Amino acid sequence: MKAARAYPITAHTTDVRIEQVEVPVPAPGEVLVQITAAGVTPLDHAVATSGPSRAGLLPLTLGGEGAGLVVADPAAYWRAGTRVMFFAGPGGVTADGTMAEYAVVPSRNLAEIPVSVSDEVAAAVPIAYLTGLLALRMGAFKPGRCVFAPGIGGSVGNATVQLARALGAAAVAGGVGSTAKAEAIRAAPWARGIEVVDLESHRLPDGLGDGFPAGIDLAVDGVGGPVTAQIAAAMAVAGRIVLVGCSGGRSTCLPLHEVIGRRTTLHGFSLHAAPAADAKAAWTEITGLLAAGRISPVIDAIYPLEAVGEALRHLVEDRPVGKVVITGLSSTR
Repeated sequence: MKAARAYPITAHTTDVRIEQVEVPVPAPGEVLVQITAAGVTPLDHAVATSGPSRAGLLPLTLGGEGAGLVVADPAAYWRAGTRVMFFAGPGGVTADGTMAEYAVVPSRNLAEIPVSVSDEVAAAVPIAYLTGLLALRMGAFKPGRCVFAPGIGGSVGNATVQLARALGAAAVAGGVGSTAKAEAIRAAPWARGIEVVDLESHRLPDGLGDGFPAGIDLAVDGVGGPVTAQIAAAMAVAGRIVLVGCSGGRSTCLPLHEVIGRRTTLHGFSLHAAPAADAKAAWTEITGLLAAGRISPVIDAIYPLEAVGEALRHLVEDRPVGKVVITGLSSTR
């Protein structure tokens, strides 16, 4: 089968190759899936460009999520031919992932795709929407809360604001890093009812509108860096910040007087550490919202497997609004 494999080349470079490898065999607790589409994430780019620090794990098939058809389940829980979407767990990080014609996926990480949802859209769901929903739950989300997420051009921020709106938040706002991107998102149909904060022109809390009179009740922060400090200064009393990533910087300088005075709590979240029961409940909720059309995953670009290098570059350098997806992976075994 074909697969996109990352190889260390020198002490400072990595190479991504499309090559033929053996079809994997599912172990107990795993399901073999024929891949029809795979989502591309910043973590894929990190793995593909940090080969020297991962030399003991490479070569490795990239990809941490996708959509496709069940081929075999040793536990006989998943029926062959079922359309599924999935988070690959260690796949693409410490084990072979989903940018291939076939992959093995932990059986607890699959969900059936609603009939009305295409494989390309389904492949854009798992990591972003599981992260967004589980982070909202960690932050004690309830209807009527005022929710903020920076980086709504990216998949996790985008998923978070859509989920918060669908689940009954009183106000939802998302931050973007440029005026041009803010204007583009405000014009997008999926952004109706979501306040877009231009962080290039406005600092928080000044950039928030009238929907946040007391500040932010719950922030799901996948950006980190200086943005986290701004969020801390915009929190409501007893608000919560759930940290899910640090694409904008691994360190920050928090206004501790604000954190103390507002009794803000900070939580760290990792999808890899999410309890199985919580993930299962989240999948049920997400598939229901998808089937009802209450959330709309945004896809920016679709690439063939042979163009995975360009897909990774586009995601990280061009910073598109929405998800990048790889399709056309499967052929006859």
